[in-house]
Amino acid sequence: MAEFKRNRIPKERREQAFREAVDFEAFAREAKANRDTLQANYESFALSREDLAFFASFREPVDVLALAHDWCGDVAANLPLFARIGRDTGKLRLRILPRDPDNRDIADLFPAKDGQSRIPTYVFVSQAGEELGSFIERPEDITVLLKVWQEQFWASHPELSGRGKPIGELDEDVRARLLAELKERRAKVKSLEKSAIVEQLRGILAPLAERAV
Repeated sequence: MAEFKRNRIPKERREQAFREAVDFEAFAREAKANRDTLQANYESFALSREDLAFFASFREPVDVLALAHDWCGDVAANLPLFARIGRDTGKLRLRILPRDPDNRDIADLFPAKDGQSRIPTYVFVSQAGEELGSFIERPEDITVLLKVWQEQFWASHPELSGRGKPIGELDEDVRARLLAELKERRAKVKSLEKSAIVEQLRGILAPLAERAV
């Protein structure tokens, strides 16, 4: 969860962003990459009774602005969860914008720990227009696992070149093999990712639940 300074986005810019954004159905339908993964993850996520009760405690829904691109593995992995929460509870209203090229100004207001813009970036806004917090990229638990999986990949393929390079700088065939393996492994810990994200949402949105008591 990002350290938060309230209402970073100017009101008029925020309203424009929500007007221009699309819902998950439109985003998935227009996706050129990961369309099947987006849909499969959406269908497979399931909320526990405890999760449902937490979101049911809100008097009003929360608007969620997501900066995302369909080619991003993190988007394919967790954007469907936010859409599913919205469908199952009616308490998250997800709207999605591409970060590039026209919405970098918003993305730059919510840097990751390294100071860089990352996707997906989720910004949570109350019905009163109060920014409640943000969630960037993925849970820390998944970041740790991705690093472990990459090390295991390189250990298993000493014949491949590029170890130590950023994924984007690898030769195309090596990058494709690595990404395919990471995608397969990540799919096996989907319940862990869901639980970690919901836990972070509890921290961000707890004030709304408290107000509803």
